[in-house]
Amino acid sequence: MKSVATLAREKAEARKAAEAEAASQAAEKARGRKKARPAPAVLADMEPPAPRAGRRQPSPAARRKHFLIAASAGRVLAASGVDLQAMGDNDNGANQRERESAAAKVMLQLQEDQRRLKDIQSIEKKIALKAELLPGYAGWIDGMIKAGKASASPLDQVFTALMAWRIDTGDFEGAMPMIEHALLNDLAMPDRFKRETPAFVVEQVSEAAIRAYEAGEDAARAFPAAVLPAIEDLIDLVDADIHDEITAKLHRALGMAILAGAREDDADDLTARQGQALRCYQRALQLDEKVGVKKPISQLQSALKKAGALPENSPETQSASEQDGEGA
Repeated sequence: MKSVATLAREKAEARKAAEAEAASQAAEKARGRKKARPAPAVLADMEPPAPRAGRRQPSPAARRKHFLIAASAGRVLAASGVDLQAMGDNDNGANQRERESAAAKVMLQLQEDQRRLKDIQSIEKKIALKAELLPGYAGWIDGMIKAGKASASPLDQVFTALMAWRIDTGDFEGAMPMIEHALLNDLAMPDRFKRETPAFVVEQVSEAAIRAYEAGEDAARAFPAAVLPAIEDLIDLVDADIHDEITAKLHRALGMAILAGAREDDADDLTARQGQALRCYQRALQLDEKVGVKKPISQLQSALKKAGALPENSPETQSASEQDGEGA
């Protein structure tokens, strides 16, 4: 049995603990007036909240779309440097709506910008406007990349639409982080695009490279050749299933890029590049006989034979027509 002194001491300690707890709660309440409480995480696999009574009820699909935007908002804003703890969620949900609104604004802005583009007939002027508008999305794009992949969201297609803009404007180096993010995380293109993301990226960049190298001079020197092997590596990494005709364009572009970097005053460098380009062209021809490399193959074979760099009976000595027969 506890002594009277022990009971008195325990009672005093309990009273002090209660007073300390009350002081702590009062301080927390006072701080709460200046700074909202941390917001609970929004989970993408939760069901969308039911609409309030008395308002026109949106369709289930519309509710789900809105909810997914909100689910992505937290991770994107956090990656962009927004203090979600400071934003918090209060009793009336004002800050939660603020987070949702921040993500929704990106989609609304894109829709508005797309309407502006639709009113323009000139392709050249469309591209100029895209280049003008893209810096306004730069922070959001960086946030998406830093946030990594979460659940599927309508914002994914906003991201790939902006990626397409960067490719359209010729900013291939600037597009590469977006391309990598999109391919590694299997982001879909917007519904209006006929090709899947890997095919779109490969074909658009390869065709731009081919145009640049065919133009020669300044256009060829300006094209960032390093993006081509980088894209080839990404396509291999994700094991993308792409039409052979599209992959053939990438190999043609690679061959052209290799040759474009040759130094005419360095015979060894030129010969080495001719051999590498020949292999790229031959691979392109295996994939698509109409890819446009038959003449370059013949020219490279002649140059390499003259330099003594093409052994007899090697696969590289086969004519374009002979390779066509093997691929048929």
